[in-house]
Amino acid sequence: MDSNDKRLAALRRLLVEAHEKLGLKLGFRLWDGSMVPASWPTDGLAIGIADAGVMAALIRKPKLDTLLNLHVADRIAILNGSIFDLATARPEGKVGKLARNIPKSAVFDVVRRFLFAPGTAEAAVSHRKGDEIARDGAPATNKANIAYHYDVSNDFYRLFLDEEMVYTCAYFTEDHGDLERAQRDKLDMICRKLRLQPGDRFLDIGCGWGALVCHAARYYGVEAHGVTLAEEQLALAREKVERLGLQGKVTLHLKDFTQMEGEFDKVSSIGMFEHVGIRNHPSYF
Repeated sequence: MDSNDKRLAALRRLLVEAHEKLGLKLGFRLWDGSMVPASWPTDGLAIGIADAGVMAALIRKPKLDTLLNLHVADRIAILNGSIFDLATARPEGKVGKLARNIPKSAVFDVVRRFLFAPGTAEAAVSHRKGDEIARDGAPATNKANIAYHYDVSNDFYRLFLDEEMVYTCAYFTEDHGDLERAQRDKLDMICRKLRLQPGDRFLDIGCGWGALVCHAARYYGVEAHGVTLAEEQLALAREKVERLGLQGKVTLHLKDFTQMEGEFDKVSSIGMFEHVGIRNHPSYF
């Protein structure tokens, strides 16, 4: 057998052992088209492994980031189901305890055959990850990151957001299922925590589709300023400002937060902090 055949054989042995010892309710499809277990139906829930480099990447860097990158690159796929089906099929009992029954020889055989196999998890999606790449704090980098995430069309975000297009977590003051109400309660809670008063100059960093600045201007009488780098968000926010007749009370800025000038009485930044990057916290604050 050549090296690829030996890798496949070693991986099959390990997956068969794992399937039996963990009581898995899903199968695996390897890059040669074979199923593990061999009797697993081709239309059943399975995890698809596209190439030997998948295992090499997971062995070299056994981290969640590696797994996610491989999934984004379509080198690990959920077949005939969704992430919810995968969660339902999880083993019963403690996985760590069950895994002790898998022969160590099977694990060692896979490690030694795949450790130096060609292939990485980063190559296909390196432009999408990495604090050192994506969070250098430069306005141009920030603009590119925000455009990649948010400028995919407002229609897309309308599919799952509330009417006011509030992107961050809602605030349920009691047991109910009204997302619009929960988001309004969240906006009001923020304004109350900031103790907004009529005439305050209020700045919202990363203002999104403008829900908070409009709410603060309408109900708390502030002079609201919102700053964003997302052009799609800005367009919708400006439409909202005009529709609500808030042109004299809300000003929206398309620029990096580091380029904002002026003095403000109150400042908010809701769900934007994760975009900043740890190394940029001092300048952010």
